[in-house]
Amino acid sequence: MNKYINTINFLDTFLKSKKIIPLGRDFKISYFKSGGGMHLYLINTKGKKYLARVNFYPLKNSWGVKEQEYKILKKIESLKIAPKAYYFNKNNVLKQHFTIVDYIEGSPLKNIKDIHVISLAKTLRKLHTFTTFKKPGDTFPPKDKLPYICNIYNEYANGEDKQIEKYINLSGIKKVVEPYNRIKSNLGTYFNNLTCFENIKQFCIVHADLKKENILDLGDKVFLIDWECGGVDTPETDIGNLFAGCKLNKKHQKLFLDTYYKKKPEPVIIERIYAVKKVLDFFGIIEDYIILKRKKWDANKMLKELLDFEKSLDS
Repeated sequence: MNKYINTINFLDTFLKSKKIIPLGRDFKISYFKSGGGMHLYLINTKGKKYLARVNFYPLKNSWGVKEQEYKILKKIESLKIAPKAYYFNKNNVLKQHFTIVDYIEGSPLKNIKDIHVISLAKTLRKLHTFTTFKKPGDTFPPKDKLPYICNIYNEYANGEDKQIEKYINLSGIKKVVEPYNRIKSNLGTYFNNLTCFENIKQFCIVHADLKKENILDLGDKVFLIDWECGGVDTPETDIGNLFAGCKLNKKHQKLFLDTYYKKKPEPVIIERIYAVKKVLDFFGIIEDYIILKRKKWDANKMLKELLDFEKSLDS
C-alpha cells in the first residue's frame, strides 16, 4: 500500500484546501482498486462516499479521457443514470489527470436477468434520446467531419493491446497467432465494405464501453459507471457494444430491442447493431483470454473460439 500513500496525502491536502466536496472533521481517504490505467481512491465522509479517479497510465493524460468523462457526466447529470461528477483537474504535482465523482453502492452486473435487460433498455433509451448532435466524435462536443464513418473496427484492430504478437511469450500462443491475424483481416474486409452506416446525420451521447464491469446492479435498476470511452456516436454502436460486452443471449437481445424501440426498427438499424456486435465479439476473445483475463489462459480453447467465430463470419 506504500506506493499509494503519496497520492492519498496529496488528495487529503488538496481536498481540504479546495473544498470541492463537504468533508467534515472525520473523513478518510484509502486506496480502493485499480484498472483501465487508473487508480481509484475512496473518500469516506460521515454522510457520503466519493471516488477520486486518478490516471496512472501516462498516455491517458494526452488522450484527455478524464476531461471527456467529466464533461459527459456533467451534461447527463439530470438523467440520474451515472455518478455525479464534482471536479476535474489536470495540473497537479501528481502529473496525472483526475476526477472526483460520487461513489455508488452496488455490485457489477453478473447474472443477467430479464429485469436487468429491461432496465438497460430504458436507461440507454433515456441516454440516447436526451440530446442530439449533427456531428459524431470522441471529443465532447464532437468535431468529426461528415459523412460519418463507423471506425469501431479500425479502433480495435489498431489498438496496441490487440496485437497478438505482443503476447508471444504465453505458452502455446504460436498456434493462435496466424488464425487470429487471418480472421482479423477477414473481419476488417467484411466490416469496412458494409453500406449500412452510410447517410447517418444524427448522433447521440454514448457510453461506448458497456461491459458487465461498468454496469452496477442496484436491484430494481442499473447504473452506468466508467465513462472514459464515452463520446458521440450512433445508438446502434452502444447497443451492439452492450450485446457483445455483456454477452446477451438471443432471448435477452430480443427483450432489449422490444423494450428499447417503440416500434419495430428498420432492418438497416438491426444490421448496424449486429455488425458492431460481430466486431466486438471477435476482439472480446483476446480480451477474455489475455487482456482482461476473464478466462484462464488456454491456447487451445482460445483457438477453438477463434475458429468458431470464423465459421460464423463465413455464414
